[in-house]
Amino acid sequence: MVQEVKPNVIKDSVVVINAGINGNNTADLLSRVDKDVLKSSPDLVILMVGTNDMLNERNRLNLTEYKNRYQQLINTIKNKSALVLMTIPPVYSPYIIARQPKTMYSVKGPQSLVDSANKIIKQLAVKNKCLLIDLNQILTACGGAGPEKDNLFQNEANSGINDGVHPTVNGYRVIGTAVYQFVNLLKPLNKTIVCFGDSITYGYKMDGQGTVNGNSYPAVLKRLLDTQ
Repeated sequence: MVQEVKPNVIKDSVVVINAGINGNNTADLLSRVDKDVLKSSPDLVILMVGTNDMLNERNRLNLTEYKNRYQQLINTIKNKSALVLMTIPPVYSPYIIARQPKTMYSVKGPQSLVDSANKIIKQLAVKNKCLLIDLNQILTACGGAGPEKDNLFQNEANSGINDGVHPTVNGYRVIGTAVYQFVNLLKPLNKTIVCFGDSITYGYKMDGQGTVNGNSYPAVLKRLLDTQ
């Protein structure tokens, strides 16, 4: 069982907003960034997007389109708020290949597209002087995505589904704790934080999905920020 790290100081109440939507890619985020992010006048935005750009048959973009739209998101958000980028998580390729046309992927498979997206995210972080949480590295160090029952990603053994993309409850605890530990180092304390992204931010199949209650990573982040 992954335990949430408890802060040892009392913090003023922080508003955390879950602005994740299932199936979204960078184009979708651009279409709603004003309404779902900037309208709240956040002090900090945590951006994680790319899984659908790379792997969703309906929303897939090529790498050039992805990079261009991601840069547009950075331009739009960074002009109004502090911005932290997150790399996208690893995936369990056998599940993805089994449910999508084989022609979608090269011989290197779905994970190679995730790796390519993360290379772009890291390049854009450097180019735009954005802070970066290398979530892919963290989750890979915790075992990556696989078929084992104790894996941090939903699979047949732990969730009864051949998912391989979305985290389990423990997976979200790892993400939320990693984000908390990073955000807690930023000074001054951010009063309003928007977690902006796709179904991984939304908390797909978690209790309280789409909110800051339950088991999504924004919910874990909120609890940690509110707890002694």
